[in-house]
Amino acid sequence: EKLKGDAIEVASFLREVASASTNLNSVIAVRKPEPIPEVRGRQRRTKSGTVYPQPSAFEENSNVGIGNVFPVELGNREPGAPHASIDLEQFFHRCPISGNISCIRWAGSVKGQQKVKKGKPKEGKERQSKKFDHCCFVSMSLEDGFTNVSVKVFCTGRLQTTGCRDGAMSLAACRRISECMRVISQDAMSQKHALIKGEFQASHGNKIAYDAPTNVRLEKESVLGVFDLGFREQGFSINMHELRLLLRHPDNRDRIYKVNVPHSDEKKKVDRFQGVGVYVNREFLGSPNNVFVSIFPTGKCTVTAAPSVAQANKVAEVIGKLVVDLFVQCRKRDLEAPPA
Repeated sequence: EKLKGDAIEVASFLREVASASTNLNSVIAVRKPEPIPEVRGRQRRTKSGTVYPQPSAFEENSNVGIGNVFPVELGNREPGAPHASIDLEQFFHRCPISGNISCIRWAGSVKGQQKVKKGKPKEGKERQSKKFDHCCFVSMSLEDGFTNVSVKVFCTGRLQTTGCRDGAMSLAACRRISECMRVISQDAMSQKHALIKGEFQASHGNKIAYDAPTNVRLEKESVLGVFDLGFREQGFSINMHELRLLLRHPDNRDRIYKVNVPHSDEKKKVDRFQGVGVYVNREFLGSPNNVFVSIFPTGKCTVTAAPSVAQANKVAEVIGKLVVDLFVQCRKRDLEAPPA
């Protein structure tokens, strides 16, 4: 049962990261390059015949976080460790719909005002949602116009956030859930039905729920965002075919783990909207996982599933330096080549 619960939480986290990545890439991919403004006296080449684009800094704009409301000693899932769990049915029925919380869903039941998604739902989706009882979905709004923040509450005490801008916002969403748990621990039903269950008295379960705002923390996050290689500002776009060949060169094996060829090539879509997917080597980054980057012909790049903002900044630095160096080499090669 423990392994099944862990597998469900991991699969849910990966789905949310993939969904956030798809949304981010779709926005960048369909953004048509604007005309290059002509500036009087501006030269596209330096005296040496090359132009050095200046990559921009990484900018985080989406964050999928994993939080926890249990004390650290109860967060240990090893056999023999103290165990506690959230009664999700009690949480669903007793969590107040107030303030910035607009809706709670659990096992096909809905409390509050559920937002209707655009588009026709897939066949069988409603039936499947009724079996989705391993977590509660809490919809809320946060500052700066973030109105589609969602938090999944698992019985293990773990929380999973989506729709947040950064780690601070993910933590704020988790803290809002912990405040609801504190309210539940003091309501009229708390003495008879403790929210937190385990091998202890109901009063201790209520104390764990009451202390949730003190213990809440962000344990893991997946950072998504964008940076620009600066090619457009110099009047250039990137040749995707040439870039794929250069990134696959053995000299770059220490930095590049894998280069993805987009399936859209087979359909012969407009070349300038196609991107190249690159996995940056985790050993080079000192990261627990390879980090995925999509590079588009305009020079726009998206970073998916970086474990921290610091790692995302390092990924942007690695890709920026590598692609600009390759660009400079190609420019020198073209300039030194004899005329045809």
